[in-house]
Amino acid sequence: MKLQQRPYLTFYVCIILTTICMGSSFPTGKYLISIEHVPPMLLGGWRFIIAGLLILIFILLKMGLQEILPKSNGSVYKGFVFVLVIGLLQTGGTMGLLNIAMALGVSSSISAVLLFTNPLWLAVLAHFLLNERLTKMKCFALVLGVTGVAICLGLDRTLLGWGALVALLGSLCWSCNTIVTKLVTFDKGAWVLTGWQLLLGGIIMLFISVILREHYSITYLNGWGWLWFWWLVFPASIGSFGLWFSSLKMRGATIASSFLFLVPLFSTIFSIIGLGEPFTLHIMVGGLCVIIALFFINYSPHSSNY
Repeated sequence: MKLQQRPYLTFYVCIILTTICMGSSFPTGKYLISIEHVPPMLLGGWRFIIAGLLILIFILLKMGLQEILPKSNGSVYKGFVFVLVIGLLQTGGTMGLLNIAMALGVSSSISAVLLFTNPLWLAVLAHFLLNERLTKMKCFALVLGVTGVAICLGLDRTLLGWGALVALLGSLCWSCNTIVTKLVTFDKGAWVLTGWQLLLGGIIMLFISVILREHYSITYLNGWGWLWFWWLVFPASIGSFGLWFSSLKMRGATIASSFLFLVPLFSTIFSIIGLGEPFTLHIMVGGLCVIIALFFINYSPHSSNY
């Protein structure tokens, strides 16, 4: 019994750490963009390029060149195509569209709500593409989770604008990325995939930054700015994405993604502590909805896809 419970415990620890690391990126990124005035696409580009390079260099030094080369079904070419698609969808698409949405006037909290509707779209896609049955219980849990996150973070009129549509497209990119990782065989481990997708996605974001003519000098950063930048590189990028891909391999895509509802919740908590944002009743009510949704999605009698 203990041996059977151990994989479940590993998954729960892994996915909770994933959500904590992801949640921390919102207030730290907000600080750098609003207080240090770092352009959003430029910040994302350098953040992910440095994180990806550090991962790949570490693997190269520890395991050699052959281990760092991405492969899919034994093909390096297919491997590079795969990591390029993942970098485009997960890093460039999801994070890039999220930044564009905020540039169009969507608040950071609403952006988080819209981004993490990802499990709802994923549940629908997984039903048709991954044979992960979309039961009535899962539908109820996913809708309740989205509602809980919206209540927790609050709603405003930006939900009806073009920026909201862009944020939802970012969420859809994340869902498509998860489907691709489940459908395509990748011969190397989660950290190799993480390194390449961060590096290539960061390059895409930096290219967009050049097109937008963003400029910034690192000499403008103060001590806190450097601290939060490196936090974005290590726990919020290397830690969150590496743990995320590891979580996907442990259980079904729908189950793993359902825990992403916790990311805006943790983001709100960190914003209250670090940025002094107010704690209100709707945060408590929304958090309760999230907990109930997670209970239903994990204990549904038809959740046997893991």
